Amino acid sequence: MSEPPSKRTYTQEEVTEILKRAMKQQSLQKQGLTHEELVEMANEVGIDRGAVESATAELVETRADELARQAEASELAQERSRLFNGFVSSLFFYLVICGALFFIDTRFTGGHWYYWPALGWGIALLFRLHAVLFPQRSLTRRKARELKRARREERRALRRARHRELRESFGLDVRTDGNRLGADGHGNEVNVRQRSHDVEAAVNAGAREFETAVQAGVAALLNVAARKIHEHAARAVEGERSEAFKRRR
Repeated sequence: MSEPPSKRTYTQEEVTEILKRAMKQQSLQKQGLTHEELVEMANEVGIDRGAVESATAELVETRADELARQAEASELAQERSRLFNGFVSSLFFYLVICGALFFIDTRFTGGHWYYWPALGWGIALLFRLHAVLFPQRSLTRRKARELKRARREERRALRRARHRELRESFGLDVRTDGNRLGADGHGNEVNVRQRSHDVEAAVNAGAREFETAVQAGVAALLNVAARKIHEHAARAVEGERSEAFKRRR
């Protein structure tokens, strides 16, 4: 009678290695693991849940940093390509202009001055070449301009929305086909023009009333100031008279 096979035993290192291999094979079969499956497997090899959560968060942060670096590298490459195209066109223009200046100078003026404008434009080309080699500053400026333009467009959209709401509050909305609408929703252009005229008249009347009230208030303040000045002058004269009377006594 054959003896039953002895039970195999594994060390902690072998257990860890076997579970790692099993997890790798299962991930290849499933093309991925859920977070709970990962935590359960880690628990089997003696890793607590907190360590797994910390490692997962670190992995997510690392991947986010890698994606950010890849996006930044792509933006820098696109900016460098744009700057290089501009540099090539400027270089071609520079060579054409320098050739024309050289021909004019050597043909008519003896060849004494053409190299000065060529030197100036050459220095400008060197600055453009520096921007091509180091496009970070150009990319930062372009992003700042785009952000400023986006904010300006957002403010314009808000102003247009407020203007539209104001017109709707007065019943002077404008349809997409160009027909004006009254408060009743019908395209009666005559009524809308009359309503617009009434609104403008009311606004002008209110402005005139406000101006009249301001002028009246200013006149009242001037009258009060003149009265105070007159009273002060009268008190000063009275004080001088009393002093003179005392000295005579």
